[in-house]
Amino acid sequence: MKLSNLCKRALFFGLGGIFMASSMVAAHPIRTPDGNMPLVHWAVIESTPGGLKTMGDLGAKLIAPQTAKESGTYVLYAGTDKSNPDKMRILELYESYEAYRIHVSSEAFQDYRAARFPLLKNRIILEANGIALEQKANGTATAVLMHRYEVKPEKLAEYQQYAKEEAIRAVREEDGVMGMFVTAETANPNIIHTMELYADQSAYQKYAESEKYKLFLRQTGNMFISAHEVDNLPTKIILSTKGLKVSA
Repeated sequence: MKLSNLCKRALFFGLGGIFMASSMVAAHPIRTPDGNMPLVHWAVIESTPGGLKTMGDLGAKLIAPQTAKESGTYVLYAGTDKSNPDKMRILELYESYEAYRIHVSSEAFQDYRAARFPLLKNRIILEANGIALEQKANGTATAVLMHRYEVKPEKLAEYQQYAKEEAIRAVREEDGVMGMFVTAETANPNIIHTMELYADQSAYQKYAESEKYKLFLRQTGNMFISAHEVDNLPTKIILSTKGLKVSA
C-alpha cells in the first residue's frame, strides 16, 4: 500500500508511531537493549529562503521508508523554528554509533543528501548525552517546544536530578505530555538542550499551569547563566515505538 506524502512526512519526522485516540497510554524511557542511553545527536539545519519544506518532502520521499526499516534508528523528531521557518532542529537517537553509520551511509540517505545540497544553507551536528529520554508508548504530538540552558557548573548535578525527575513525572502523569527529552552537550556538559512534545497547544498550557511544574521552576530558577526558548511551528510527530524500555 502506498503512503500519502503527508503520511510519509509524518513518518520521516516521527518514526514507527501508531496513533491512539487517547493519550492515556503507558510511558517509557528510551534505552538500548542493554539498558544504556542511546547515541544522541542534535542536527540544526538551515535552508536557503523558502527551501525547508522542499527538503522535508525530499526526506519523506527518499529516506523515510528506509529509516523505518532501520531497527537501530530510534528517533528523528523535528521542530521548525517559528521565528525562522528556514531553520529546523532534529533530535536524533540511535542504538549505537554503528546504527548511526548504517543510517547515514545508506543509499537512500546519500540520494537525499545529494538532492538537498542546493537547498542547504547550513548544517550543524551536536553530540550530546541523554539525561532523560521519556515518552508515551505511542501517540501523536502537534506542539513542540525546545530550550537551551547554560547551567551554573556548581548547580549542574542538582539541575540534572530535578530535570530527570520532572521529565519522568510529566510524561507519566500528564495526559497531554507526549515526550520530554533532556540532553547535555558532550563537549560542554553544562549546556542543556531539551525537546518537549505535547499533544496540542492546550496540553502545553495545562502542563505549564500545573502546580508541580511551577514547583520545578521554583526549584531550578536560580541555576541558569542563560536560558533560551525556541517555539516551533505546529507539526505532526508520530511517536516512535523503537527503543522503548518496558518495565517488567
